Amino acid sequence: MAFGVGFRVAPGVRLRAGRRGPRLSLGPRIARVHVGGGTPSVSTGRGAVTVWHTLSGGGHQPASPPGSSRSRKEQEWASVRNHLDALLSQHERPVTHAQPPVVPEPPPVDRRAVRRELRAQQRAGLPWFRRGERRAARRRADAALPAVLEQRRTERQEEHRAAQRDADGWWQALCGNDPDTVLARLEDAFTAQELPAAPTAVEGATAHIVVSVLPVEQLIGPREPKLTEAGNLSLARMTKTRRHELYQAAVGSAVIAIAAEAFATCPGIATLDVAVLCPDQLGGPAVLLLAELPRSVVLPGDAERPVASSLTELAATQRARLVLDRGSRIGAWRPLDEEHADVRELLDALDAE
Repeated sequence: MAFGVGFRVAPGVRLRAGRRGPRLSLGPRIARVHVGGGTPSVSTGRGAVTVWHTLSGGGHQPASPPGSSRSRKEQEWASVRNHLDALLSQHERPVTHAQPPVVPEPPPVDRRAVRRELRAQQRAGLPWFRRGERRAARRRADAALPAVLEQRRTERQEEHRAAQRDADGWWQALCGNDPDTVLARLEDAFTAQELPAAPTAVEGATAHIVVSVLPVEQLIGPREPKLTEAGNLSLARMTKTRRHELYQAAVGSAVIAIAAEAFATCPGIATLDVAVLCPDQLGGPAVLLLAELPRSVVLPGDAERPVASSLTELAATQRARLVLDRGSRIGAWRPLDEEHADVRELLDALDAE
């Protein structure tokens, strides 16, 4: 159980004091980052649903159990390697396509249980010593048994047909892109898969999704695992350019994985408009990337996993539209101009949230 006290410091900024020390929460509920005491994490919430996604700052995982034969350096190398591999391979996870719901057939009526019920009803109030009356009551119950069994079977079949009609109506609404149905389904899917994303709107065959990411310093550690020419393990310090390359690849992999889950979950959605948000110090969320992803380039047909692996490649081949600002010397993503129409609309929606 968590103990502590928290209060609002400024709009979009909350400070909480707990047993692990002070912890700062930045941004609105739909794109919030938590830093300070404990492990850095991001959370995405909408309505009654909140999704938490915990990531270690430099990719360091817990040490191996006592007694392990690997050296500390080997453990650290493997930990950083596994962390980076997990970040860069998110798009490789398989998905399960939604199927029309089929309500299971109702269980058969228990003949013996119904007979006991009818006999008990007929004998109710008759003392045990009135044996003749109790025998007559049992005969009445046995005589009524066939009709009652048929009635119970009919009632169960009617309930089953009604439940199947409701399920068919839900499926038609999902495939027809009914906004409430699609939003609820996406929220359930992202929660079940623990994905740091939240749907914000549905317009025709297009769904709008917000993805929350940690800053580069918290997502990608300063060192990269490599092998020397002699085959020895090495944790080489990364250049800023290389660090941002890995960061952008990791974010792109996450976006593709989230898009694939959305397409698999909602068969009627043809296009996803994705906004990637990251906290900008204490200034609230910054929009790093806008992407328009067609179904055909992410999860065509009945594909079991995404066919795309890189947002940059999709944009270079003009199969997807990206809006980003990579104007710095090291190629880092810079926050998009708040005066951009799509960015302004999104930030206004977050303020309203």
